[in-house]
Amino acid sequence: MDLLDKIPRGVPAGWEKETFAVGGLMYLGFSNLQTEKLVVISSQGQSVIDCRTWEKVWCTECYDEQDLTARAGPLGNEAIPIAGEGGGGLRRSNPSGDGLDMAAPFWPKEQIVFMPRSVSWYQHPEACTMIFDDYAPLAFGFSRCGRYIAVGTSSEVDIFRRGE
Repeated sequence: MDLLDKIPRGVPAGWEKETFAVGGLMYLGFSNLQTEKLVVISSQGQSVIDCRTWEKVWCTECYDEQDLTARAGPLGNEAIPIAGEGGGGLRRSNPSGDGLDMAAPFWPKEQIVFMPRSVSWYQHPEACTMIFDDYAPLAFGFSRCGRYIAVGTSSEVDIFRRGE
């Protein structure tokens, strides 16, 4: 636990954060073709968030819990990998060498740590940032391009966007 206390909390340097309220989040998934687009599936319906502009557009629900894929009208016919209550996972690292790791020394509270440029929070906790310190993250990870991070709980989605 001492190590986690040394990690600064908040938004990593050079990144911005926006939080979206979501009722009953079930799944998240980044498009592999339009990497700034995040599909959000909840008990309220399905939407696509443009992580570049923070714009949210509702669309027809179309997801497969067996294959863990979704389709969304604004994204054409792309099968988007999703992660959430039925399994799956988002990317834990990006092309720049940044990474995400989860710790839970006092479960059920969990922490998600952003590690810049292949830095390990075990060796250099002061160089990392704790971007989540709460209960029950449903899914978290990077977009394919690595410029966006999503962290989803049952009630909200935090989106981090790397500055231009």
